[in-house]
Amino acid sequence: MQAATMLRRLRLWLHERPFFADCVLALTLALGYFGYFLAMAQIAPELDYSLGQIAMIMVPFVVICLRRVALWAGIVLGLAITAGAVYIEPLESMGADSGIGFFVLTYTAAAYLPLARALAATAAIWGPITMVIYTFPVLEGTDHLTATVLVLVNLVLAATAFWIGWVVRNRREKVEELSDRARFAEERQEALAAQAVADEQRRIARELHDVVAHHISVIGVMSEGAKRVLRTDPVAAEEALTTVNQTARTALREMRDILTVLRNGHEESDPADLEPQPTVDSLRALVAQTKDAGLPVRYTIRGEEYPLPTGVSLAVYRIAQEALTNTLKHAGPHARAGVVVDYGDQEFRISVGDSGTGAPVVSGFSGGHGLIGMRERATLYGGTLEAGPRPGGGYLVEARFPKNAHLQGVTT
Repeated sequence: MQAATMLRRLRLWLHERPFFADCVLALTLALGYFGYFLAMAQIAPELDYSLGQIAMIMVPFVVICLRRVALWAGIVLGLAITAGAVYIEPLESMGADSGIGFFVLTYTAAAYLPLARALAATAAIWGPITMVIYTFPVLEGTDHLTATVLVLVNLVLAATAFWIGWVVRNRREKVEELSDRARFAEERQEALAAQAVADEQRRIARELHDVVAHHISVIGVMSEGAKRVLRTDPVAAEEALTTVNQTARTALREMRDILTVLRNGHEESDPADLEPQPTVDSLRALVAQTKDAGLPVRYTIRGEEYPLPTGVSLAVYRIAQEALTNTLKHAGPHARAGVVVDYGDQEFRISVGDSGTGAPVVSGFSGGHGLIGMRERATLYGGTLEAGPRPGGGYLVEARFPKNAHLQGVTT
């Protein structure tokens, strides 16, 4: 395991230093070639290779050092070395053995350049080399057939090197494409997860707003009433304070349930710790609580009752809760309210109106966010919400939901 780690680090280090890595490759090939000719000189003395000639054979390998940092410079240098080898008699020993560098350059052109440029670089290498084989004096006395065979062998080897480079290039591009796709998919997944978290946070914030706004309004009204009658009617004051105590406990319990969901995320929660979310059936208890807070409320049901999706049922309850909270805060001391639940044949409707004389809330309830929250809840499940002053006085909030078992939106 440690050896594999060190090998990966070495490959990464060399990958970040292409010139150094190519110099190591050139030196390795040159030393291998040097060893080959040195061995041949020992095995076959008639070849009469001197150390100087063997060293000269190693010179063309220098072009490999430039293959990735300056490919065209390496091509020009290689052709210059070849030209010098065929024109200058002392250098003739390296003329016939400079092909390895050209094959490496051919592979590099195919592996790192676009197709048109790779073909141009390959032609720039092997066009002059073909002319050398046929015409230059270093090959005097070579018959035409032998030169043609040599040319064909070089071209076949060059084509093979080009094909290998092209395959490597395509494979590298495919790997990069797959890596980009994987990175994009990961980023998209992270973005979707972040969006889901943000949506859940907004939902929980809306739930907290509805719970806190309603119960705190009830506590405020009841505590003010208890303060006024504390000395004149202790029994009424005690009842009001009892309602305050119960309301505070209810608010704390609902806040605890919501925050438990927020804390645990997607982990399973103990069912004993969480109570069911309120529904349309919970409206009677809400109306009774509002009555206890001192606001006369009339609750009416029209039509034949039918079940609502869970999310719609919760949205209806929260809309009614927010509207009654607004009535408690803004309608005035002598206001009356009415809650109408209408199970229509085409749509379900919830209406909360009051006869208050307080100032209308234009920007929304409870600091400007209540009306926005109610609209969001209605829209989430394909419904609509209208809110505004009534022609005869007071304020009316009305939400409509289509009677459809497959309402858009997600259930809560």
